[in-house]
Amino acid sequence: MRTKSTALFLALCVSVSLGLSNCRSPKNKEFKLVIVSIVEIEPIAQLRKGFRDRFENSQFFKDNKVTIREENAQGDAGLTNQIADKIAAEQPDLVYVLGTPMAQAIQKKAPNVLLVQGAVTDPVAAGLANSWTGSGKKYVATSDLPPVQKQVELIRLLTPQVMRLGVIYNPGEVNSVAVVSRLRDQITKAGGNLKLVERPIANSGDVAAAVQSLLGNIDAIYLPPDNTAHAALPVLGKFTRENKIPLYATVSNALDQGALATLSLDFTQLGGESADLALQVLGGKDPSTIPIQISENPTVTINGKVATAYGLDVSGFRGKPNVKIVE
Repeated sequence: MRTKSTALFLALCVSVSLGLSNCRSPKNKEFKLVIVSIVEIEPIAQLRKGFRDRFENSQFFKDNKVTIREENAQGDAGLTNQIADKIAAEQPDLVYVLGTPMAQAIQKKAPNVLLVQGAVTDPVAAGLANSWTGSGKKYVATSDLPPVQKQVELIRLLTPQVMRLGVIYNPGEVNSVAVVSRLRDQITKAGGNLKLVERPIANSGDVAAAVQSLLGNIDAIYLPPDNTAHAALPVLGKFTRENKIPLYATVSNALDQGALATLSLDFTQLGGESADLALQVLGGKDPSTIPIQISENPTVTINGKVATAYGLDVSGFRGKPNVKIVE
């Protein structure tokens, strides 16, 4: 009886041991994670914090010897390529990347490295994923693709007098091009008198000249999820405040610079969701089959003080779902 029990126990131990040896996430593994940012702006800082908080509180992090290194390209194309070369040489276990040009450079030079992107706008248009239902590559992502139709509706409801909508964006950022293209289509589809006035920029230093060229030619400005333009948000905010031009944006911190309203996501939460995707892959799930994760519940935030200064009545927005009015 004792012999049978012992044999059964040994067989169970062997089975468990073999199971652990085949597990993709064994304990006490040395694991290298690199967090790479294209530029330092508030949404990227929030994405990075959300990812680190969720990842560092995971069981995977507790069970393994994880080293985390951070890199920032500071909006410089040369530095972006240098960082991508470094990652290709180092071959870390995972890269959490913030910024589409940075993701493109890394995927091109290090296609075998697991890439997790936070808040990509359109990964298919950027060539990072084969489809929204699965990248077909060692790539997973959360998306900050803005609901352009809702944004156009917000502009028309809150400022019906706006006929000319200015938009500043970097044509070198595929994410911005994708949103502006959708914006054009939506304005055309909606009909009416709203027209788009575009101002392309190559770097953050171009924003001051771009906004000056818009003066007298627009009634409001829309700022898409563009890293280059967002890096100059204080310049844009100062211009719109001084000239009393309504500013619409896709990030909540634009309210601090005098934006009238934002239709934005919780980027800290989005960073946490990116960590969840990373942990799914580390737990054995095939990254090529995981759908791009889109946030479905953006929040409209209206700057009450700015609305009052512009003589706008926002009382009709109070109490509506996913709408906040801040004073």
